[in-house]
Order: sequence, then structure tokens, then C-alpha cells
Amino acid sequence: MSDWTERLTEEERDWLNQDSPQGIRLRKAVHTIAALRALVEEKDKALDACKQLAIDRVRIADAAVKQDVFAADALMGIAKTAKDALTLTEAQMRKRLEEE
Repeated sequence: MSDWTERLTEEERDWLNQDSPQGIRLRKAVHTIAALRALVEEKDKALDACKQLAIDRVRIADAAVKQDVFAADALMGIAKTAKDALTLTEAQMRKRLEEE
């Protein structure tokens, strides 16, 4: 298991050194940030696996499925949705939240 602070920026790591009451609350928030980044890493792994499964299924589909355009389109739709989620960055998500 890696050190959870590895997921933090240098500035966020500096926040951990504050001993004031605000620093203690900030430490909890920074720990939550690291946990959320770890969650996103796991999500990315799962989505990547789903995307690859959909692509592989299209590649190895038998003739009947290949003729079924709707099935192939659905699988590629799943792969595209996963790809879109995988390419979403933290900065893009922050921008989306600011625009709301």
C-alpha cells in the first residue's frame, strides 16, 4: 500500500504541517482529497476494463452478432462512454463545477 500523501500536490502536503485547529480540519479535508483521487484511480481501472471488454467483444463476435448492427453499436457506445470518462481530468471537472 502506498503512502496516501503521494496523491497530493506539494502545496497540499504543506497544508499537513499546520498545527492550528484550522490545520487539523484542513488535514482531514486533504485526506479526503487523497481518498477521492484514489477512488478516481480505481474508477479509471474499472472503466478501462469495461472499454476493453466491449472492444474485444466486437472483435471476436461471431457472424450473427457482426450482422447485428445494433449490438455492435451498443458495444462501441459502451466503449466510447468509458473512454470519455477515462479522459476526464481533475482540472476539467473543476471547470465544470465552477460553471454550474
